[in-house]
Amino acid sequence: MQALFASMPPEVNADLAMRTQVHAKNASWQTTILPGLSVCILELHHGNNPRMSALMRLESNDSGVVIPANNLELLVQHGIVADADTEYLHPFYIRHPEDKNYCNQHFTLHSGSSNKLLDGVQLEFYFATGQLAETDTQRRCINLADSSLWLPGPVDKTEVMPLHMHNGNNSMLIRWLGDVSFKPRLDPLGEEVLVIEGSLSDEHGNYSAGSWIRNPVASWQSWSGKAGTVIYYKNGHFGSTAQTNV
Repeated sequence: MQALFASMPPEVNADLAMRTQVHAKNASWQTTILPGLSVCILELHHGNNPRMSALMRLESNDSGVVIPANNLELLVQHGIVADADTEYLHPFYIRHPEDKNYCNQHFTLHSGSSNKLLDGVQLEFYFATGQLAETDTQRRCINLADSSLWLPGPVDKTEVMPLHMHNGNNSMLIRWLGDVSFKPRLDPLGEEVLVIEGSLSDEHGNYSAGSWIRNPVASWQSWSGKAGTVIYYKNGHFGSTAQTNV
């Protein structure tokens, strides 16, 4: 996190027991010390084990910006992420634990490609750091455009794309093929959701693309979606004590 800010911002949504929702369109965006890169902080915790979740936008920049590739998770919705070996064109999911072999120590972020949507809702990157346990050492680079990765979902008219599993930590995409509701029960500590496409709803309201919701267990509701809705769903990370130098 130190690589993004001249001085650390105050904590944001730091009480994990509180239900929280943020929409990128109405949220507070702030610039970073990296040229053209701005962030919408969803969750920021200080202390001995700092952690952050954020949305990122990058203005057109031929050279891109460089961030440390250390204990982080990226959901690339528009743009390109490159390491020392490969360029990953959206849509991609990248999970990069601390590299003890000192390979691929940095990622270069490039702004969206020529077909990027400029409607202010579709985001470039979801970014999370400090949430990978020390025992979670498997690197993931998954092409989200690979239709063969979709599997039958928890109920009819849904599909899931598993992205990662480790000791109760789950990351996945969920896609609605028709109008249906269901109540996931995967983690006793709660869940985190980012709406990528379509619209999600529960008894608290409706959430369009660009919405981020964190539900502790006491706030769990049934999710309802229409055909075409896609969300990034995550749980099992609320008790993580992973360290980060980003």
